[in-house]
Amino acid sequence: MKNLVTVVLVFVICGSALAFGGVEAWAYSTGEVCLFLALFLVVWKQTRSGVLNLPLPVWPMLFLAWTGLALLPLPPSLVRTLSPHRWLDLTLVSPAAASKWTALSIYPHDTQVALFEFAACLSIFVLAAWLHDSNSHRNAILIALGGLACFEAGCGIIQYLTGWQRVFGYTKGVNLYEATGTYINRNHYAGFLEMVIPFAFAMAFYQFQAWQTEGSRQAAWPHLPRSPGAGARTILFLVLLSVLMLADVFSRSRGGILVAVFSLIFVMLLTQAKTRHKAWTLAMLLFVMGVLAYGLWIGLGPVLSRFEAMREPGYIQLEGRSIIWADTLRLCRDFPLFGTGFGTFGLAFKPYQTTFVSFFVDHAHNDYLEVAAETGWAGAALLFVPIAVLFVRMVVSFLDDPRQYRRAVTLGCIGSILAMLVHSLIDFNLHIPANALIFACVLGIGYKASCLERREDRKGSGRFVA
Repeated sequence: MKNLVTVVLVFVICGSALAFGGVEAWAYSTGEVCLFLALFLVVWKQTRSGVLNLPLPVWPMLFLAWTGLALLPLPPSLVRTLSPHRWLDLTLVSPAAASKWTALSIYPHDTQVALFEFAACLSIFVLAAWLHDSNSHRNAILIALGGLACFEAGCGIIQYLTGWQRVFGYTKGVNLYEATGTYINRNHYAGFLEMVIPFAFAMAFYQFQAWQTEGSRQAAWPHLPRSPGAGARTILFLVLLSVLMLADVFSRSRGGILVAVFSLIFVMLLTQAKTRHKAWTLAMLLFVMGVLAYGLWIGLGPVLSRFEAMREPGYIQLEGRSIIWADTLRLCRDFPLFGTGFGTFGLAFKPYQTTFVSFFVDHAHNDYLEVAAETGWAGAALLFVPIAVLFVRMVVSFLDDPRQYRRAVTLGCIGSILAMLVHSLIDFNLHIPANALIFACVLGIGYKASCLERREDRKGSGRFVA
């Protein structure tokens, strides 16, 4: 059963990313069906065996329940109490509409679609946590994710260096001078890479620790045969890390580049606090210098020009994000409790829109504000506060975990989650199906490694494996 579920998850993750980020209806619908069927099979088999044991925390279910309330038909008096602007909008449409039972969501159909998408993310979270086992010293999902990252990075680098801007026969019409892989949009491509880059670094750190352990054993017992490979694998993962970083730089996504560098520095500092080896510090310095030197040799002029544009007078106003955020805040103030309904931002934002008025702005370019506008401040807190708490628990777990492989997996999850949480301040990667599914998958693996497995260790039921 676990092998079948692993295949399904790998298929969904890779298929969504390759299908232009999963933004097409057929792509994310197929992924949702596969995930729901996989979860159903796991529940069905566990129920038949008499033991239902799924790694499902309470907070996602609370968020589902909270957002689902917006679909329930409510009497006019209750609608007026819970969401005065929703009731006012109904009275402006017609007095008859305001006198009927109605839902708090301004467009229930879009809320239903959004809830299905969140349920798919919750499914992959549960399945990824159920599958992960640090005792095996391998995770097929992370291996597949690494292979997908190599493919995407290779495609992006070719696109940037050669100008060949085709994706599976489709000729790109935008971002013609950037690396985008199969995502088309450079920012979403960078969002994918920034979630994978920390895992390459974490595996390099794991192999470095294995190499150090081998050296210590060899010094203590010279007669023992040396097991080759750890040092070479460390170099291999650092090379992979360099390739992924270059692909991210070639995306020319300013937010993606800065976030990737920030998350990488953060995990570097964590590893330095953990190991305190001068050799590791020297290796990191050489790595950074090597990447910079290679980038300068290839030519980073087009990339730097994107950052230089930020110095132009009035750039912030012309760029538009700050104005969209200000307008979104006004929307949040009018719908503070339940929001306008999950997935309804584009429709709800139109009356508040003061920039790009001839365009349909379907996202706030800030996932936190968008979720707050759609589900209320309480809904945003139910979604993001537990993720922040889980992130802190991962950091604590990494610093005191005695098991090297699990520590490396936790480190990769830390960098991946941090990158997405920071990037969500200026973009909407969590509303791109492929990236949202990968983020949920990483959360599930991190939850299992840093919470459930550590809990088993404290109870004495976990088998100690370095």
